Amino acid sequence: MCKIETDVLLKSEGSIPIEIIRTPYNSQEILLNNLPFLVTIVIISVAAVVTYWSNRASVKAQNEIASKSRKEEHENKISEFRHDWLQEVRETGSELIQIIHECQYFTKMHNYYQENAKNVADQGNEIILKSNITEMENTFNSLISKRSEFYKKEAKLKLLFKKGDEDVMKLFNLLQSIKSKIGSENINSLDDDVIQKVTNELQTVLKTEWEVTKNRTWLKTHNKNIKATR
Repeated sequence: MCKIETDVLLKSEGSIPIEIIRTPYNSQEILLNNLPFLVTIVIISVAAVVTYWSNRASVKAQNEIASKSRKEEHENKISEFRHDWLQEVRETGSELIQIIHECQYFTKMHNYYQENAKNVADQGNEIILKSNITEMENTFNSLISKRSEFYKKEAKLKLLFKKGDEDVMKLFNLLQSIKSKIGSENINSLDDDVIQKVTNELQTVLKTEWEVTKNRTWLKTHNKNIKATR
């Protein structure tokens, strides 16, 4: 019988083993024998954890960027709408001022021809009377047309603001006073002071609304970014 010394003890006679004895491993030997496998598992686990947190951080950063981009796009749209709205207020206001002037003019001319017609009628001059009556009717028709335009522009201007807005209350009260006097027999001259008051009120309203637009948070940030790039 011969013995072959390995991790497994083999006893044999000749070429045929007759007994196999395996020496049991202790904990240290098991650990050492499986160390490469354990190291591989640790490396894979650490890599998986690092990859997970890296991907999670990347996704979070992308979501934040996308959210910020959507917010900026939304604010830019609001900015465009507000600028268009302010321009609409400006144009409607200027058209309304022109109509106020024209209403005053046609009221004045209607009163003038009406008074002339009375005087000429007393004098018995039929030709001049007929001419004054014709002019009186023409100016009256023009006055009615311009008054209709006044109503339209005033309504449009009101619709550009929310109901009960205190910032434009003074302006609309002034327009109401002007509207009530259109066609009045007491108007015999143009009143530039009234037009100037309307202009001043429109300037105040536009300045207030522009300050609201200018002081928006997104616009401040945008201005800071512009300054930083200079």
